[in-house]
Amino acid sequence: MAKKLSRRRKQAARGTNRAVTGALVLAGVVLVGGLLYLVLRPTPTLSLASYCTQNPERCPEIGEADAPVTMVEVSDFGCPHCTDFHNQTAEPLEEQYVDSGSLRWIALPYSLNNTTLPAAATAMCADEQGAYFEYASALFGIEPVELRLSPAGFQQAAETVGLDVDSFNSCVADGRYISLVNANRDAARAAQVTGTPTFFLNEEKVVGAQPLSVFSQVIETALLTQ
Repeated sequence: MAKKLSRRRKQAARGTNRAVTGALVLAGVVLVGGLLYLVLRPTPTLSLASYCTQNPERCPEIGEADAPVTMVEVSDFGCPHCTDFHNQTAEPLEEQYVDSGSLRWIALPYSLNNTTLPAAATAMCADEQGAYFEYASALFGIEPVELRLSPAGFQQAAETVGLDVDSFNSCVADGRYISLVNANRDAARAAQVTGTPTFFLNEEKVVGAQPLSVFSQVIETALLTQ
């Protein structure tokens, strides 16, 4: 009987040791995996704020140049979430933070694909007349999206904001800013932009059509650290 009990104790001990060893191995795998993620995770190779500062002709902006918070917006004119942001959040965000001198708002004219590329280029044609943001707001307000992305939609937005239509149409017909938008798209990819809208507020990344409260929290926190 004593030998049987001893054998059972040894078997139980071996089982316990195997369980402990397995747990330690699992913990090690998790730890190594976490470290590998930290080392290998994608990191932006480009700051879009720096890119726009170095290439101001590619990035329209509003607000004080020395505002304590800089926001770079990457939006696509065919994107429904970008539409929601512009129709619901953009105006109060501008009134609360740009008009007060707290926020410098930089737009990176961008397109997710070739379908929306012409729309982004036309917004730069509006920028020739100092009306990028007004034109973008008007264009995002046009529904359905098929009209928004059409020559008729471009014309409607241009007329809504009072552009010199002849000059605007000439710019559009030239395809003047197609290559610029493509260059911006490459820059956005280098900054790890994978969807729209994406915002960088003093390099803190905010993704999606977030409510004003989310932008306010990020901006107010940044202001406290100035």
